[in-house]
Amino acid sequence: MTTDSDVPDATEDPMMAARRWVIRLRSGEAGRDDVDAFGRWRAESLVHRRAFALANAQWSMLRRAAINVATAQAPAVRKPTRAALTRRAWMGGALAASVGGAAYLAVRPPLELWPSLSELNADYRTEIGERRQIDFANNVSVEMNTRTSLMALDAGVNPQVLNLVGGEIAVTTGKTGTALGQPFVIVAGTGRVSATQAMFDLRRDGQDVAVTCLDGGVKIECGQERATLKAGQHVSYSAQGLGAIVATDGRAVDAWRKGLLVFDNQPLAQVIPEINRYRRGRIVLTSASIGNLPLDATFRLDRIDEVVPKLAHLFGLKVRTLPGGVVLLS
Repeated sequence: MTTDSDVPDATEDPMMAARRWVIRLRSGEAGRDDVDAFGRWRAESLVHRRAFALANAQWSMLRRAAINVATAQAPAVRKPTRAALTRRAWMGGALAASVGGAAYLAVRPPLELWPSLSELNADYRTEIGERRQIDFANNVSVEMNTRTSLMALDAGVNPQVLNLVGGEIAVTTGKTGTALGQPFVIVAGTGRVSATQAMFDLRRDGQDVAVTCLDGGVKIECGQERATLKAGQHVSYSAQGLGAIVATDGRAVDAWRKGLLVFDNQPLAQVIPEINRYRRGRIVLTSASIGNLPLDATFRLDRIDEVVPKLAHLFGLKVRTLPGGVVLLS
């Protein structure tokens, strides 16, 4: 249970406050209000953001060390037990090994109702339904779609290397007719994407990454594999490697920049996860047969709450609303 002592005080040392936030967010009991409060605290200053990044890294290192200690001390006939850091040990900066693991529950609850720690720790992040544009030096512009997190991998006000932690971005590098400069690089999952003069869409869902070139040329590296995209081409990659390059008109991929969500005869099993990116809560299909129903439609993102009643009417579905914005379609 989260107590008042877990809540960082406004006058508290940033490093101590950051440790309290790590404990609270990893407790498995953090709610939406906790995540919002953390977001406000982190946005207050660069000092807070750096303190949280350090505290989170320290926690991960101490966890690994605790597991190693517990394993080394366990009798050979016993199965090694998991080690957990106590609150007292963590706040004091010491190491403690004990049985348990509640503190290591992922911050993302069932149905992905709030961001993960890596997303919260990003340098640039958008909330549900939010879009944001960032202009960097050398004529580079990055437009972030909903639920997107980016981290700068090099120092400076205008980084040339970003890590797409999750979500989707539209990147414009350079302008036609301007001198070619350093490539702008995006690390995403198991690969990296670079371009000097191009416009492309890059999306990451877990370790699955999709790249669509809308103009110019884009280079992709995934392990030992290489590919170059031209305008109107698309490729996906994952830990299993680089997929085949396919042609695309980019209409559906680029629709979010116009405030639209486009589906071209896609099954509801693919449609619903896409809609869930843009609304709070979660829409859940209760049967596989419903997921097979095809949808050909265009929705406005600023009216995303109208989607559920429209789907219910179109397919004759029953709607059950649960707390937290969870909707069951049957």
